[in-house]
Amino acid sequence: MSGRQPDFLDRWDHQVATRSGAPALIEGTVRWSYAQVEARAGALASVLAARGAGRGSVVGLSLDRPRDAVLSMLAVLRTGAAFSVLEPGLPPEARKDLVARVGAVLWLHDSTRQGPPLPLGTPCLDLATMEAGPAAAPYTGVPAAPTQPAYALFTSGSTGRPKGIVIERGALAAFADAVAERLLLTPADRWLQIASLGFDVVIEEVFPVLATGGAVVCRPDTLPLEPPELHRVLRESEATVAELSTQYWREYARWLDAADETTPAALRAVLVGGERMEPGTYRAWQRRQPAALVHVYGLTECTVTSTMYTGRLPGDATEVPIGTPLSNAAVSVRADGRVLPPGRTGEIHIAGPSLARGYLHDKEQTELRFRPDPHADGERVYATGDLGRLLPGGALEFLGRIDSQLKVRGHRLEAAAVERALESTPAVAQAVVLIDPGDATSLIACLVPADRALAPEPGTAARLTDGQRREVVGPTAAAFPSWGVPTRLYWTADLPKNPHGKVDTAALAAATVAAPVRTPPETGAGPGPDRPSTVDEPLHVVLHRFRDVLAAPALGPDDDFFAHGGQSILAMRLVSALRTDVPAAAGLRVATLFDCPTPRRLARHLSDRT
Repeated sequence: MSGRQPDFLDRWDHQVATRSGAPALIEGTVRWSYAQVEARAGALASVLAARGAGRGSVVGLSLDRPRDAVLSMLAVLRTGAAFSVLEPGLPPEARKDLVARVGAVLWLHDSTRQGPPLPLGTPCLDLATMEAGPAAAPYTGVPAAPTQPAYALFTSGSTGRPKGIVIERGALAAFADAVAERLLLTPADRWLQIASLGFDVVIEEVFPVLATGGAVVCRPDTLPLEPPELHRVLRESEATVAELSTQYWREYARWLDAADETTPAALRAVLVGGERMEPGTYRAWQRRQPAALVHVYGLTECTVTSTMYTGRLPGDATEVPIGTPLSNAAVSVRADGRVLPPGRTGEIHIAGPSLARGYLHDKEQTELRFRPDPHADGERVYATGDLGRLLPGGALEFLGRIDSQLKVRGHRLEAAAVERALESTPAVAQAVVLIDPGDATSLIACLVPADRALAPEPGTAARLTDGQRREVVGPTAAAFPSWGVPTRLYWTADLPKNPHGKVDTAALAAATVAAPVRTPPETGAGPGPDRPSTVDEPLHVVLHRFRDVLAAPALGPDDDFFAHGGQSILAMRLVSALRTDVPAAAGLRVATLFDCPTPRRLARHLSDRT
């Protein structure tokens, strides 16, 4: 390797040579050793190379089994090509658009799994066919240069159309080394893979631990884990590291407290990031839980994570810092081109080897966001759009966004893009999208109706009926992931302005909180043909929990959970509560809510199980 920058595969090859029999990928009771993974990845790389994969090309992954995805990533890197991952939950039109933009020489998929289909005409390779056929010879090729792309992953579509971010191989290697160094990873570590395969956090869950000889703990699918399931998987797999979104971590912390549990003995670090972390929750975790918290901050454009914070929070701290830079990132706070001293608020800038090559097929945006650094000749710097300040001890504190982007469950969202989609329907004249003040995990929309007869009194808000909501959110649901679709929609007579002439979002939020909830003709759970009244028929308990979780005291037994503000985090909360209240709900899963989204249907489902 003399004179050549290290590649991730250098780290991998070292582990294969020195720890060939140690587990690299774990799925349940199945262990794939480093030697076994290398043999499978090498054989797959030979097939990919024969189909055109190599330097300058991209191989797409449309897979929903984490073990297969990690193996495929290694195989693609072995050929010198870059990989791109298609998010399973994308709407069909968004999937079609991303496949076209990636321009992959072929896409890997598994015909035995029930994933969304790829667009017609897409060049594909079926992993199931490979498993059934004879093994290919291991791939032998020329090592790729550090400036060659390693992967292209897409942002969450904050502007209405996701941006592809191209990360080079040198940046990936430096990132894996930097995370391993900061977290003190060893061959004894096991990192539980939880993130969606299209989310860049998967890079952090896979490459640092493999670079140090540890193992990636894979689940058999990508279905979300509810807190009790997460706890069980962590315990049974003896995972030592896990990474959770801020909202998901809050639900896990809430469940641990309610169940009077502590984190499993093997778990030593929980990485948390994506949104602001409450100091009170942070301190409460540190008082009760053995596993250390690591508050992380980063962007896809800067190879996942750039700063980390852990340790005791000072007693006078009003924010949880996002920490100090990893060894592969140079972080500064700037204003008007000047680097600011500690204590001054400005825009967070990131430089160093962590920076992406740029945006996929978008030279204009690349040049706009990745600028020459006037403080480092020949280097580039990325302006994050985030506000922050350096604390006296050197840690960085995050203070929000400069622009109007919102953070929804760890994803960035451009509110204007969702507003345009809502306004594309004939019923809506104007739209404003806000974070729901009731749960801070989902979106609400305040709409000025085109038909003024639907407008409530000025200064008030009125919830859309279920039929109106279905009509209005159609274009939005087709264009955005589920977390980007408002769950509560309100009519308002106008959009109030503040003294600066901007929409007064605080006034709108206050109006939605005070808005009356539509009361169905029959909201009680008294006796009747479909109204259970005994403990064995728990409609009254289920209805109470629906109302409590959704903060909707007049919710009726036939009202849809998702049409009244329900989303994944609240669904976890509801299921956890029902497991405590109703014996028949002991094995209840969040997925059941999609089939039984009303209190009555869910109560019937639970009654049928007794």
